[in-house]
Amino acid sequence: MFKYLSFLTALMTVSIFGGCAQQSDPAMSPEEFARHVSDVIVEGTEFHFEPAVQEFEQDGIFMVEFPAGDRGIYYARSVLRVEGIGEYDFSPQFAITYPAGTIKVQLDGKTIYSKSTNSAGHFDYIDYGLFEYEDRIPVSLDNGGHQLAIKFIPNSTDAPSRIYFNVVRSDNGLSHPAVHAQAPSTEEELTGYGYWWIGPVQEGAGESAFMNPELSAQELVTAEFSSVNGEIIRWDLPKKHLVKSLPGWLTYQNWHYSGGTFLDAINNVSNEFSSLDYSDYINQHMDFFLNNIDDIAQMREDYGLIESPFGHYFRFSLLDDMGMQTVPFVNRLIAQNQIDKESQEYKLAERVTDYIMNDASRLPDGTFARFTPDTMSVWADDLFMASIVLLKMHELTGEEKYLDEVIHQVIKFDEYLLDEPSGIYWHGYFSRHGEYSSTKWGRANGWTMMAKTELLLAMPDDHPQKERIRNIFSQHAEGLLAVQSQDGRWHQVLDDPSTYLETSATAMFVRAFATGVNEGWLDRSVYDEAINKGWSSLTQQINEEGDVVGIVRGTPIMFSDEEYANWGTRRSDPRGLGALLYAAISVERYQQGEGE
Repeated sequence: MFKYLSFLTALMTVSIFGGCAQQSDPAMSPEEFARHVSDVIVEGTEFHFEPAVQEFEQDGIFMVEFPAGDRGIYYARSVLRVEGIGEYDFSPQFAITYPAGTIKVQLDGKTIYSKSTNSAGHFDYIDYGLFEYEDRIPVSLDNGGHQLAIKFIPNSTDAPSRIYFNVVRSDNGLSHPAVHAQAPSTEEELTGYGYWWIGPVQEGAGESAFMNPELSAQELVTAEFSSVNGEIIRWDLPKKHLVKSLPGWLTYQNWHYSGGTFLDAINNVSNEFSSLDYSDYINQHMDFFLNNIDDIAQMREDYGLIESPFGHYFRFSLLDDMGMQTVPFVNRLIAQNQIDKESQEYKLAERVTDYIMNDASRLPDGTFARFTPDTMSVWADDLFMASIVLLKMHELTGEEKYLDEVIHQVIKFDEYLLDEPSGIYWHGYFSRHGEYSSTKWGRANGWTMMAKTELLLAMPDDHPQKERIRNIFSQHAEGLLAVQSQDGRWHQVLDDPSTYLETSATAMFVRAFATGVNEGWLDRSVYDEAINKGWSSLTQQINEEGDVVGIVRGTPIMFSDEEYANWGTRRSDPRGLGALLYAAISVERYQQGEGE
């Protein structure tokens, strides 16, 4: 059954080749294509929650929770399972954060950490899989199982006591890939619980009865002790809470940069094509967030969650976490043609743009940078993630500081990422070592071209920096033109034709080229064939179920072309759908002869 293509059957012949619907010429019109991609998004979005069970491990970190109630001594036991530790050239560190109280941590019977504090320990979510902890302690681990025991005496039991721990890499603080925590029992149905706990026990009970690494799971499960109230207590499993989760494996309704991107693009589609109106969907999407964010925040606090619906909103550290997600809310303010500073939309936009302008991590010269995969790395992706919301705030408020910031970032990103011989960008730059990352990744180049396109559209013609930005744009376009495939698409690794042809980067480049011609920044005679071939190929990336294919999934900075080449695609991945819609609009105007 053709899920989305019923309206196309009279327009084209469809044959299946390599999992993709190959359509006969002529290519779908931009309006038809925009309708189809928009409908994929709308029909794939479910605005409700589903039940799920809280996990012991969340984004690589582990949580031990002792319940609120009586004061006393609490213990927890887990097993660190180590495999392949010798394959890595970085050493393990035990990382921990805990509330006010007294803590002792033993590994295989040896105390590796002991401390008392009257204040809650530092704990901050920095990046994907990266946290800042109260302390990190070097440990020695061989392959096999290692007994972990934690003793904790909380200063207060008015609320649950939550201890977060992990074994991390010494070089960058990310989770050590050779280590995983599991429950003391090897029974399959029990290992997923992560740890066992007991308490509160009386002061007189010797800690060796709880922390002795020689105690087997069978001995632990049969042991009985007296609580502070004289009751019999035993080792137990942690309580797993029922939590809200988002349905679907692509979660179009989540707070994610991809959602902000396709909402902005769908808004533009609704304005461009008189037959298409997705305003109800856009409003429903934004209101789903606004109406539920407080409840999700309370659930996270109640259960100590790290992962949850709208999780990046709560992390609020990366430009990934906030920039594009906020654009639809600024669009709503722009459409209202007034600034209501008491509105949820304005407060959100102000919080986000204030963070980007004043608190986002940067190099000393002000260039946006991240803490991974190496300290202070410039990611090409971030140029787009921050720029669009700042340009929207410039449009809303008229404040030049937002425009100036984007101009500065475009210039600096070009300085750091441009490979001058090829005219295309590296995915990243590692400032600590003064080195480029390994690869010229397609979509990374696409994000930067999208940002430069939007900046040029926002700049007045008499702006003193416009010519410089236009030259940066044109030089990058020339480099990209040189590596376009005969098929019309671009490769996952731009300068490696052995890698697969990728859809989202192609859409971004087609959009940039078509807009460049429309606005007079690029020569139509030079880019005409590239735009037409690219567009024709894009319209063929729909399979018989109606899904858009060939969109690479979310991609970190990796360390070889081979890794990028082996990084898979996902059907109708939201990270690329917005770019397809932007491309449709630009090609529509291009086909109408703009720029001639």
